[in-house]
Amino acid sequence: MAEKETILTVAEIAKKLNKQFKTDTLAMFADKTPTYGRVGISDMGFDFPLFGGLPEGRIVTISGRQHSGKTLGACALISAYQRKYPDKVCVYVDVEHSLDKTFVAHMTGLDLTRLLYINTQGMACEDIFAMVLELQQSSDIGVIVIDSLASMVSGADMDSDFEKDNGMRGSIAKPLHKFCRMINPMLFEKNNILVFINQVRIAGKTFTGANIYSEPAGDAPNYYSSVMIRFGTRKFTKGDKYDVTDGEGVDGIRLQFAIMKNKTANVSRGGGFITFRYDTGMDWKTDLLEVALKYDFIKRPTTQSYVLWDLVNDKAYTNADGSEKKFVGRAKLLEYLDSDIAFQNEYIKMLYDYIAETSKSYGSLLDEREREELVRQQKYLDNEIDEDEKVIAEEVSDALE
Repeated sequence: MAEKETILTVAEIAKKLNKQFKTDTLAMFADKTPTYGRVGISDMGFDFPLFGGLPEGRIVTISGRQHSGKTLGACALISAYQRKYPDKVCVYVDVEHSLDKTFVAHMTGLDLTRLLYINTQGMACEDIFAMVLELQQSSDIGVIVIDSLASMVSGADMDSDFEKDNGMRGSIAKPLHKFCRMINPMLFEKNNILVFINQVRIAGKTFTGANIYSEPAGDAPNYYSSVMIRFGTRKFTKGDKYDVTDGEGVDGIRLQFAIMKNKTANVSRGGGFITFRYDTGMDWKTDLLEVALKYDFIKRPTTQSYVLWDLVNDKAYTNADGSEKKFVGRAKLLEYLDSDIAFQNEYIKMLYDYIAETSKSYGSLLDEREREELVRQQKYLDNEIDEDEKVIAEEVSDALE
């Protein structure tokens, strides 16, 4: 009589496969729950809508129209990563050959001595992707920024006659898909971040007069990015005014963005902003106060008074004599935060622990009209449009490529 075949359980087969492939990736969630850190730029206007910052070990796409602050936002992320991981080296791949290193270092605190800057002059996109994959093998790799996908040229295009139409639609999109598939698991292993910068362009108009939007390099960034951020028209700042449209006599800029995709948290917080002053760089105190006051994180018993609130314990912070930390006037509050660094660190940690809770939803920091414009652009790019408009978009896209 033949011996009865032994039937293994799923757990037993997983253990066998782990041994066979010399890995421990087959595990029950209870035994091994995937975790990741976040990198916040220390500006509440950016970190709040992202539940504490951008996820490590993932692909992130930053897109937007020209002059919307995409590069400055990416450099703020690099600077934050450098502060969190001082032993890591970040990489900036400048396909556009336009990075003003002195300006972004002043505005974001970027440490240029720990930044590998690569000018890709004369390099095809395939060579750039191969170079980034090679860099990803290093033991001390940090954030990698590719600026930008829209400026890349494929090897086939570089070698072809300038006036000849080779019909090479997708010449960048195809190698980009392969690159994303290859680098995705490598990012997770090294726990670093790859940032694509891309452009949103107006490629024409529909019959109704609405803009037709185009985003170069295909769909790979949409598929593989864990977070997609769309930057909109930036505003200038002048003192306490943050929506100045004329650049004459201003003292800074405010970048505005909407979150189009977030696989590590929900997108209920919509979007936000980052404020920079030309003389001092990132104005994190202004943005912190604006977020805190908007969502009642700082209590206001009267129009002129401010009470610092412990959100975790739901009570006011107190002084040594037991009285509430209450201040009359915005200037007094800012002066106190500047003077007591120990409390400043305690207070900011409390806020970040609180905003990291993914179950809490507050809505967008952006003005509704500004967010709607950014969302409308994305809906168009996601093909949530009329079929006639879709045909026009494809024809225009073919002409552009």
